[in-house]
This record gives sequence, structure tokens and C-alpha cells, in this order.
Amino acid sequence: MNTSGSSQNVLPSFDGNLPPKRSSKRIAISKRDKTNQDKLDTEIFELYMEDLWKRIDEDKKSAYAYFDSLWFNMYNRGDKKSNVLKWIKAKKIFARQYVFVPIVCWGHWNLLVLCNFGETSYSDTKKKPRMLLLDSLKTTNRTELQSTIRSFIADILKTEEREDNELFIKKVHLEFPEVPQQTGEECGIYVLFFIYCFLQNEKLGEDFSQLSKDVMFNPEELEKFHKDIRSFQASRNAKMAE
Repeated sequence: MNTSGSSQNVLPSFDGNLPPKRSSKRIAISKRDKTNQDKLDTEIFELYMEDLWKRIDEDKKSAYAYFDSLWFNMYNRGDKKSNVLKWIKAKKIFARQYVFVPIVCWGHWNLLVLCNFGETSYSDTKKKPRMLLLDSLKTTNRTELQSTIRSFIADILKTEEREDNELFIKKVHLEFPEVPQQTGEECGIYVLFFIYCFLQNEKLGEDFSQLSKDVMFNPEELEKFHKDIRSFQASRNAKMAE
């Protein structure tokens, strides 16, 4: 659950006009505890996310977007906040059906999923804007995190100059759907697994309960995913050791 990259609250330096790129500094501050194969650092997370992204059908990629795993942390800290919002604007999230926002706070990973943010109808249950917080441990300070998320979304809306900002904030509430729960310190892996589950959805839609039933709560899918992560980590470590 705990990651040195999140718990130390130290971030790499970089040109504020550009999104942070992986570097030796970033690797150093997010170094993983090599004795625990279930822990993920931000470096491995981003590398695997890139690999996962390559597997998506090209005709589906336009429906998705994902944020760097450091962005929410940086926004929450207050440094580079305007730059984070600028990078988010470049993601064109209001043209996407699903936007994946990894959250690393208090030594724990969560996944925020922004659904249908480009929609303006709040009554259509299938297409209305939604915010889902997927937590594999349920120990996060929900009150504080929910407040930070709402401020985060409000600032994104202001940056986009959306006309119905106040109505959006009033109508779109943070939801906490049931998801598989971790048994160790693998919360970063679960965040990747949740994203993987959405990407496996052949028909894009909002039936989250069906998605959970078919993929998320399938123990064989979860075990297969764990093995893939471990294989990816081993391959990456072997390359770095060369």
C-alpha cells in the first residue's frame, strides 16, 4: 500500500511549462522496496500504463485519457497547480468517455474515473457525467479526499470555461462503487487492474455493475493480471541491472 514515491512527498524538478517526464531523479525518489513484489512506485506504474495503453485498439483510444500519477499529488500540494491544470486541458477530457486519474495520497493509491464529462444532460442515467472513486482498501480519509477532488474538478471546469460550472458541481457527486479489496500492499497494482478492466470493456457504456461482475470480481482475471505485473517488473529490473 505504501509507496516511497507518495509517502516522502518529494517531487522531481522539471520545466514547469511541460508535463514531468521520467528521469533518474524521478526513479530515485520513487524507488520500490525490492523485498516486496506487490509494491509499485510511480516509475513502474507509468511504464506499465504506457504498455497497457499500447494494447488498446486504435479506434477506442479516442474514448479514453489518463493522467500522470503525480499530477493529483502536485495539485494537492499547491506547487505547479496552474501547470497541472494546463496539462489536463491538453488531454481534452470533455471529449472522452472515460478519464483515469490515479490518486496517491497518504501512502495509498486510489483511482478516480471521470465519465462522460462532455455531456450536459444530468438526467440520462446512461450518459450523464459521473465521478467514480475506486478504492481497494477503504481506509482513505474520504471526507478530506472528497473535498480535494471537488476543488480539483471545480478548477478544471474553470480552466475549460464551461458555462454550467455551478450546476455541474451541484449535480455530479462522487460515487464509491464496490470493488475488489486488497489483502496486502498492492494498492498500486489494483489501480492498474481497475484501469485494465475498463479497457477490456468491449462496448463502452456506463453499466459499471456488469463490468464489475464480468471482470473486476473474476479471481482468474485478477491473478492473471498480477502475474503480468510481476513479469513486467522482473523484465524491467533485469534491463536496469544490465
